[in-house]
Amino acid sequence: MKRWLFRVGVGFALVVMLTALLALDFVRSFARSVPSYDGTLQAAGLAAPVQILRDRYAIPHIVAQSYDDAAFALGYAHAQDRLWQMEMARRFVQGRLAELFGPTALRADMMTRAMGLYVAAENAVEGLSRESQRTLSAYADGVNAYIAEHKGPWPIEFVLAGDTPPELWRPADSIAVLKGMQFNLSTNAFVEAARAQMLSVLGRQSVEDFFPPFSDAPLPSYLDALYLKTQTGAISGVPDTTASDNWAVDGAHSVTGKPLLANDPHLGFTIPSVWYLAHLSIPDEDIVGATLAGVPAIVVGRNRHMAWGMTNTGPDTEDLYLERIDPDDPAKYQTPSGTADFDMRTETIGVRFGAERRVNFRTSRHGPIMSDAAGSPFASAAPSGYALALAWTALEPDDTTLDGLIGVDRAQNAEEFRAAARLVVAPMQNVVYADDSGETGHIGLILPGRVPIRSERNDSLGLIPEPGWDGRYDWQGYVPADKPVEVVDPPSGHVATANNKTAPDDYPYVLTREWEPDYRYRRIETLLGKSVRQSPADFEAMQSDTVDNYALVLKR
Repeated sequence: MKRWLFRVGVGFALVVMLTALLALDFVRSFARSVPSYDGTLQAAGLAAPVQILRDRYAIPHIVAQSYDDAAFALGYAHAQDRLWQMEMARRFVQGRLAELFGPTALRADMMTRAMGLYVAAENAVEGLSRESQRTLSAYADGVNAYIAEHKGPWPIEFVLAGDTPPELWRPADSIAVLKGMQFNLSTNAFVEAARAQMLSVLGRQSVEDFFPPFSDAPLPSYLDALYLKTQTGAISGVPDTTASDNWAVDGAHSVTGKPLLANDPHLGFTIPSVWYLAHLSIPDEDIVGATLAGVPAIVVGRNRHMAWGMTNTGPDTEDLYLERIDPDDPAKYQTPSGTADFDMRTETIGVRFGAERRVNFRTSRHGPIMSDAAGSPFASAAPSGYALALAWTALEPDDTTLDGLIGVDRAQNAEEFRAAARLVVAPMQNVVYADDSGETGHIGLILPGRVPIRSERNDSLGLIPEPGWDGRYDWQGYVPADKPVEVVDPPSGHVATANNKTAPDDYPYVLTREWEPDYRYRRIETLLGKSVRQSPADFEAMQSDTVDNYALVLKR
């Protein structure tokens, strides 16, 4: 008996030891997946040798002989540090998350596939300048050079996701990362869907009271027939408010005699961060700032002559259209000139831990039918007999946003900067900039981006789903790219934004009817007015300021 117990005890101890060793090896594999920053790599695709120098914070300082070679090295560095983040950003836009995470990711995949977001990214590549296309290819070569030469385990996220290795990077994948950012910063369609869902629950008057824009413009009566007698589903899709800020003072109001600029873009806390700091050094140019892993450009930052920062404008660039389905032929819908066929396509979605799904998606003259995305807020916001289509400026093929970002990176003065910024299509941003030209430099504000013009007869104001069969609700073109909101060297000596209304009252175009409150902006204005000349320390104190004007108003 004792011998039997001894054998059992020894066996149990061996099992425990083996389990512990396997667990230790698994944990140690995390360390083995961490990239090495030392060594030399021979890689095809470079025109000249490149150095990637890491400082004590592991921020890459890239020394190259051309912008394209710097983009190659940036792709390599991004892949070293953020390969999983890049893979997730790409897969989200492609609608391929369920391949890794199973049925729980199907709703997200259905929505981005219905939207055709990755197709829009592929189309945008074709419309870019040859220089930007070349930069995209160089960047993709850099990412793929890291993937090709990688040895040992992949980052632990890939292991936990079924030991699926990363796929090679394509130029369209970089544009897909930008499309993902455009998606995150454009929420009009979700709010429109939420309003539509509230109608059947709260009634028209209560929805008007809940959403301030309707205090001056009541909801159109056509909604009574469409929604008040139809229960469309649970209310969802009201986004959280966001908050960013930026400001600049000119040299006459700076202790340095040259402009100072500060920017604090608030995109939420994530691990890893949304932003990735980098420094690109090429002959006669140094570009430093925050990048998006997957994109070959400094998004916010500075070069030798310019500095720039961004906050989200929040323009109304999305509209939902109710397409009335032909009761005699569900493959058709009503237009101002009769019925038309939906464009149809079928896609297959791979699902880990389950069977693949074949899904039919439709497109109307206004855009993709979002109510085909089962489980999304759009599916539950379409009344019976109708489909819900999305018109969005970011889905159009001539998206030259990357041209704009690269042009901004290399601008040598305010005039070149403004010209490059006008190439940005989405998302529209409040871009504050400063240059060092002249005695005291120049500062300014520009709002680049594509915003639709709506007819004066459009009583929806772009705030709720519109009758797609009525031509008066169709877009009437776009705000001219050469007539953006601009402020150049203001007499006050400073510019500032905080997601507040940045379009002047006399601006001839409507960018949105849903500006964020100006409490934070007014606080910035107050702080800028406290000193005749601002210092970097003053700016740092402003960014750490904790006074909330909104809270002070509530206390009254």
